[in-house]
Amino acid sequence: MKLEDVVPAARALVPAAAERAERTEEARRLLPEAEREMRDAGMFKLVQPKRFGGYELEPAALVRATSEMARGCGSTGWCLGILAIHNWMLGLYQEQAQEDVWGKDPETLLAASFAPTGSAERVDGGVRVSGRWSFASGCDSSSWMMVGGVVPSESPIPDLRMFLVPEAEYRIDDNWHVSGLAGTGSKDIVIDGAVVPEHRAISLIEAFNGRSPGQDLYSDSALYRVPFGTMLLFALAGPALGLARGAFDAFIERAKVRQVTYSAEKVSEQTPVHILVGEASYAMDAVDLLWERDLAEIARLTSEKHEFTMEERARYKRDVGLGLRACQEVTAKLAAASGAHGIFKSSPIQRAFRDAQAMTTHAALDPLQGASSMGRIALGLDPATVII
Repeated sequence: MKLEDVVPAARALVPAAAERAERTEEARRLLPEAEREMRDAGMFKLVQPKRFGGYELEPAALVRATSEMARGCGSTGWCLGILAIHNWMLGLYQEQAQEDVWGKDPETLLAASFAPTGSAERVDGGVRVSGRWSFASGCDSSSWMMVGGVVPSESPIPDLRMFLVPEAEYRIDDNWHVSGLAGTGSKDIVIDGAVVPEHRAISLIEAFNGRSPGQDLYSDSALYRVPFGTMLLFALAGPALGLARGAFDAFIERAKVRQVTYSAEKVSEQTPVHILVGEASYAMDAVDLLWERDLAEIARLTSEKHEFTMEERARYKRDVGLGLRACQEVTAKLAAASGAHGIFKSSPIQRAFRDAQAMTTHAALDPLQGASSMGRIALGLDPATVII
């Protein structure tokens, strides 16, 4: 698959995703048939290493694919981004770790929970990890987990690592009962003393700073020169634009035939509606163009083996965070203008509104943190976050 093939391939899956959106929300997980269709279309391989059957495309491929999928179902688009980016992340580990996961089946999927909420202690044979990790999106479709933990160290810098754990050594706690992104199955993961060998762990601090075994392994790949934080942010942000576009399409379709209650006037004849449509379309196009500019720049700079500056990385984080907020505001305005029928949970506009709101609560996507990080860097301060 090439970059120009991504949108048509993803767009072909949107009608089925839209038809299943309500059932996906009720199931509280990515439906098996949706997983199968995306797998068959090669969607999970977009940024997977070629060595293990992936396409190793530039980051724009993932943003475009998730945005398209989210037009039909936000949860499905979110799961696509999460599961696909984890295939990129596995490429950061030592080759043996990648063989452990993909050696028998290169289509094996992984879920993850970055926050170091569990315990980690050195033992013979590696590091023993135990505890509970939350928000493991797509865990029902995965057979491996990546979980964060801090290994005891004498260094003043925490030894924050990401550990690879097979499904036989963890269990899923089905506690995902939420208002937005309900179909992502972002449940808790519980581990009771799994011993992880050293080769199945990477330093997150090193990865964020552009140093990992996989970056040496794939030294000829421009994809593995993309900063960790930047790659993660764009992988997560794509569905926001799709949610806004899907809500916009649904709003237009209904507004064309909707009658104003207790009035002879049609909704499509109201000036405030005209303004809303114009402003919403502008906001979405502005975000789309800004992100495409950033992604094109990232592709060019990585091909040139450019060392990304903190200013550049902060700008990308700003653009993701504030772009996400702009998309969320579009869905909120469209939901507010949808009348009484817009409060039904079955309404695609209502679902997009709740899903977009849920996205803004993700720690990595916080719009205010995105703006603040850019402001701090511009004023000569540190960014106050590692996710950059």
